[in-house]
Amino acid sequence: VGEPLPADPFTLGVASGDPLPDRVILWTRLAPDPSNGGGMPDADVGVMWEVATDEAFTAVVASGNVGAGPGHAHSVHVDAGGLDPDSWYFYRFRAGGFDSPVGRTRTAPANDCTVDTLRLGFATCQNWTQGFYPAYAYLADEGCDVVAFLGDYIYEGGPGGQTSVRFHNS
Repeated sequence: VGEPLPADPFTLGVASGDPLPDRVILWTRLAPDPSNGGGMPDADVGVMWEVATDEAFTAVVASGNVGAGPGHAHSVHVDAGGLDPDSWYFYRFRAGGFDSPVGRTRTAPANDCTVDTLRLGFATCQNWTQGFYPAYAYLADEGCDVVAFLGDYIYEGGPGGQTSVRFHNS
């Protein structure tokens, strides 16, 4: 989609949330160099998005194009509608000759539906440089219907004299 970009802009991955019975919000940010201002041109960039019922995207059920501009740090928020209630979907973005990682999302049950069970997962503050966070692998395997992050999702400050298990540019 659009002009080629010099490097993969999907370094920050993808996310989804705010599910309703017929829609979800999809998110990504184009940032080939996120630690140095993002690394994007000072212009709008065309981004294509797709939602499918299968991970291979042979059954695309919603798609569109949106612009990602410097005014919002080249972030994209898509209100992907026309989906079925209580259904799993796969989604991705395409920009500048690159494809994002594939995300998985789920719509909420219909408003008049009775829900027998609801599996909740909770996570809270973490400091990226201070741990490996193996609990997230287990959380992903639990089959949660909703995962809520209480407080900040992640802190990305530099080591600051602390013992660190990983380093990154701040």
